[in-house]
Amino acid sequence: MPSQRPSGTVTFLFTDVADSTRLWEESPADMAGAVRAHDVIVRGAIERHGGYVFATGGDGFCAAFSTAANAIAAAIESQRELSEAPLPFRVRMGLHTGEAVERDGNYFGTEVNRAARVMALGHGGQVLVSQATETLARDRVALRPLGEHPLRGLRGRVAVFQVLADGLASEFPVLSSADYFAGNLPHQVSSLVGRDVLVGDVADAIREHRLVTLTGVGGVGKTRLAIEVGADMASEFPDGIWIVELAGVGDGSDVPDAVATTLGVTRQGDLPMAETLAGALAGRRMLLGGDDCEHGGGAVATLMATLLGRSGHLRVLATSRESLGVTSEAIVTVPPLQVDRGVASEAVTLFADRARAVRPSFELSDAAAAAAVVDICAALDGLPLGIELAAARMVAMSPVEVRDRLADRFRLLQGSPLGPDRQSTLRHAVAWSYDLLTDDERSLLRVSSVFAGGFDLASVVAVADGLDEIDVLRNLDSLVRKSLVVADHSAVTTRYRLFETIRQFAEDRLVESEQLDRVRGRHAAHFAARASSEWDHWTTRWRDAVDWVELELDNLRSAFRWSSDAGEVAVATDIAAHVALMGFSVQLFETLAWAEELLAAATAADVARLPRLYTAAGYACFAGQPDAARHNARRATELEADPRYDPCEPGYAMFVEALGQVYCGDLARYVELTAEVATRYGTERGYALAAYVDGLQSAGRVDEALALTDASVSVARGSGSPYWLTYALWIAGMALAHRDRRRALAAWDEGIAIVREHRVHFFEGFLARDAARLHTSDGEADAALLLFGESIGAFHRAGNVPQLVITVASVPALFERLERFEPAATLLGAMSQPPSSSHHVPELVDMERRLVVGLGRSRSAELIATGATFDLDRAAGYAREQIALVRREPAVAMRPSRPGGLSRREVEVLRLVAAGRTSSEIASELFISTRTAEHHIANSYTKIGVSNRAAATRWAFANGVADASQHGNE
Repeated sequence: MPSQRPSGTVTFLFTDVADSTRLWEESPADMAGAVRAHDVIVRGAIERHGGYVFATGGDGFCAAFSTAANAIAAAIESQRELSEAPLPFRVRMGLHTGEAVERDGNYFGTEVNRAARVMALGHGGQVLVSQATETLARDRVALRPLGEHPLRGLRGRVAVFQVLADGLASEFPVLSSADYFAGNLPHQVSSLVGRDVLVGDVADAIREHRLVTLTGVGGVGKTRLAIEVGADMASEFPDGIWIVELAGVGDGSDVPDAVATTLGVTRQGDLPMAETLAGALAGRRMLLGGDDCEHGGGAVATLMATLLGRSGHLRVLATSRESLGVTSEAIVTVPPLQVDRGVASEAVTLFADRARAVRPSFELSDAAAAAAVVDICAALDGLPLGIELAAARMVAMSPVEVRDRLADRFRLLQGSPLGPDRQSTLRHAVAWSYDLLTDDERSLLRVSSVFAGGFDLASVVAVADGLDEIDVLRNLDSLVRKSLVVADHSAVTTRYRLFETIRQFAEDRLVESEQLDRVRGRHAAHFAARASSEWDHWTTRWRDAVDWVELELDNLRSAFRWSSDAGEVAVATDIAAHVALMGFSVQLFETLAWAEELLAAATAADVARLPRLYTAAGYACFAGQPDAARHNARRATELEADPRYDPCEPGYAMFVEALGQVYCGDLARYVELTAEVATRYGTERGYALAAYVDGLQSAGRVDEALALTDASVSVARGSGSPYWLTYALWIAGMALAHRDRRRALAAWDEGIAIVREHRVHFFEGFLARDAARLHTSDGEADAALLLFGESIGAFHRAGNVPQLVITVASVPALFERLERFEPAATLLGAMSQPPSSSHHVPELVDMERRLVVGLGRSRSAELIATGATFDLDRAAGYAREQIALVRREPAVAMRPSRPGGLSRREVEVLRLVAAGRTSSEIASELFISTRTAEHHIANSYTKIGVSNRAAATRWAFANGVADASQHGNE
């Protein structure tokens, strides 16, 4: 029987079917039956434990319990029964405890939202609780702390815990919070008033249409509405909600780079960035938000058409003052707030809410004040930004005073029979607020207009001429209180920004004062100096430096563009060189394009830091341009010997050149250069010795590499840089994998832990993939499945095509070991298409023959042919789906691994070695070349730790690879 509705302090349980959107699209009939079975299980568990179901949304339940213990018990029981049912999905659950706000049999407010957001962090099969619930239940259930995480649309961070119980899965990927690529929605500090119905309408439009554009005049609240819609739909887009701010993009050609930078997509060789983006996003289930699209002109429409044309799952929510003009675009006009219901109007509600923020005692009980507020909102046409500006004046003025002063501003407009248009209304409301400012406040607002993406106190002090920090802070505080500047206190350092309408108005006033170029020059000089300073401490304060680059990227882009166009080449060089040198490590590859773009002008100007610019351009190997990369880095090495220049530290350019050489396939030169960096310039540098170890182990000089491995990690650890330590641990693991697999995995495990703690995502895919391959050969299925899934996700998010190919190509071997021959054959077919990866994954070479044994020739050929129709994106998605299917099963077991970690081919070769066959005889018998046979022999010797045929033969007999009774050998 349904329980009574609890009141007071309530524990809320939210449930949701993971990845339900895709499952409904692919198999609606199957999903309908499965969801009905799911509903019976979950509702039954809730009711048996005294829960009250107050809503069912999508494929989930919202329930309230009088105790946390009962809520958790219901979640555990549900998960156990769901795991035993033959369902094609798993369910995530989240719990939070707080004071209930009740109305009409339902619950509302922040506490309900917190429960929903906690659930949204989780994965299918996972039960998460907030700290509020953990405090009440810690003595009754086992809980694993998962750290503090931001909750979409809510301020601050919350500690999250995972419920542990018999019958529940315990290992999951990292939580889907903003810290782990779940999107970049900003946290909102104020409520959204009067838009509840519109939020739902826009969400429905996004579900029905691939491109939805919110149109309306400036100040009507398009951006705020888009953020609210994104927060509400977060659980529907497993690849995240991503907002790209285009107001600071001054050139339409920068639009693709701005989108790629926001999404962390890597340019692929000489391919246009728009095409790279289209390929990277082709299979992502994400919502891409383009804010202030009118600034990008036709370039935005062209890019969106390209992206949507290549992806069947991408959704776009744009804000613009006019439609984009893209085929199948759905337009939602955002109207002003309602003003025709007197004090009950939405506009008046907003005014009162914002007025109380600056004057808590503000009320509408006085008839004259209430009438004045109604008049103000009507005069402002219900435009939220204008209303907020007027409400901010309540700190020092009465509603009647504001109404009368505002009326003066509009009196001249009343001669028109149509009255002022809404854009003029807002413009005059902003001008009215501007006219009330002091001279210093107006000056500071004009200066603030040159910032893109916001600013901190130190930056605006540096750009504002003639005002000290105390003066700036006092005036800035006044502008915030008057709602002309927005302050964000969510981080340690307060950050400020201007609404775009106000920024444009202030910039127009700056132009009128004939100070625009002068202020932009100070802006560029400030960010050039800061970039140089951050680079000086990049190694020891890596996270701080790259956080600054990511935070200020819009300002840096704007400063680079202005200084480059203005002929301030030295300033542009300081920005491009240092930002690229830091930015590559967090995959901000847009910044590499700045360095490449400036090379000709900087070379002609012969700037002092030219070697740094060429070094930065040397990182183009990570953007698919290895030839240009090694040329640029070699030029930097030549220039740094000239005392006229100011290079990076000696040896760094040579290290970057070495990376270019190995990306070009010149392993010998890679070893030579890394050896020189380590010996000539000092092994104490965090990167030098690790790079040399990589060169040695890649060249097969394993003993030499292993002799230096511990030292390379120690030096990197001593550098204080989590980036170089992760790099060294990755390299160490590759060297150790030749001889000591446990130590290799330990190195990679530490590297993965550092990736998660310090967000060193550059190495995330590499570490997870290499560890997964080793776990596969060791027969450790659970770990291999989890890590392969994470690696595919990491490379897919970054758009790193070469590494994604290698990773997906490594998965068939795992499925073969699990005797999942059908997905193994399908992926084998997919990987047989360009770009081929068999030379990176030797296990693929003989796999088709082995799959014929497991599947039969006809079925094997059919599945391989099916896979051959997959493009890379579909192959990656298929691999992740199959991994998820296997991980849902109670236990995963592999066939016994081969001795010594040998591949199947290496076992065959070693058996023939023990039989006394020569290399050419082995090649003939196995239908391979003599060189390939010798390669397999060498690999076998390395893996089992021997150096000659006699020792290899003894090992083969001792480990059952060969039968001594059948051979005339000892």
